[in-house]
Order: sequence, then C-alpha cells, then structure tokens
Amino acid sequence: MLEHYLMIKNAHIGMAYTTVLLFLLRGLYRLVWQQAANPLVKKVTDRASYLVDTLLLMLAFALLFVLKLNPLTTPWLASKLMWLLVYVGLGVMAFRQGLPLAARWLCFLLALGCWWLMYQTARQHAAIWQWPAFYWGA
Repeated sequence: MLEHYLMIKNAHIGMAYTTVLLFLLRGLYRLVWQQAANPLVKKVTDRASYLVDTLLLMLAFALLFVLKLNPLTTPWLASKLMWLLVYVGLGVMAFRQGLPLAARWLCFLLALGCWWLMYQTARQHAAIWQWPAFYWGA
C-alpha cells in the first residue's frame, strides 16, 4: 500500500481543493443569489459536494492507514481534525435558512478561515500552537 502513497496523497489534496471550491459555489448561491439560483445547479453542486467530501474522508483514512498515523498522538493531525469539526459546524450554520443573513455570512467566512487553517496545518505538519516555532525557530 505504501507504493500508492503519492497517488493517495495527491488525490486527497485535489479533493481538498475541490471541496473548498464547491463550498464557495454553494455559498454564492445560498448567500448571494438565494432564490435566483438555478435549482438544477443547486442539486448538482450539493450532490457533487457530498461525493467529494466522502472521497476526501476515505482518502484521509487511507493516508492514516498507509502512514500509520494516530490523530491522538500526532499533534498536527489532531489540530487538523479540530479545524475540520469547526469548519463543518460553521458550514452547516452558514447554510441554515433560519439564521439572519449577516450571521450566515460570518459563519461562511469563518468556515473558509478554518479551511485555510486546515490547509496550513497539513502543509506544515505543525499544529497551530507550533507555528511560531515553525516560522521563527523559537
């Protein structure tokens, strides 16, 4: 399985970029276009998002297996999972119709920030509390 590591890793990275692009598109039609959005575009984008997120999660588990990583003992991975949970929670709130539009926008933007923090954590293999040492050698 280790011989497939690069393929799994690159697919995971590709799905991570795809999921944030789909999240942006879903945010646009839910927060900007609202009722004017084409229902078919909504349906296709939502379904594609579910598929991409499922593949992303499966690839993440494959990477954990191949690299023999444990999120409970690997700080950067625990940090990434923490940001993932916050990202999902904020994303759900951003797309919830019952909240005021300003609150939904705030949740949407904070969710994008969480995605960026997940991305940075994965690129550096350093939890957020380790970033000063990563950048400044402290």
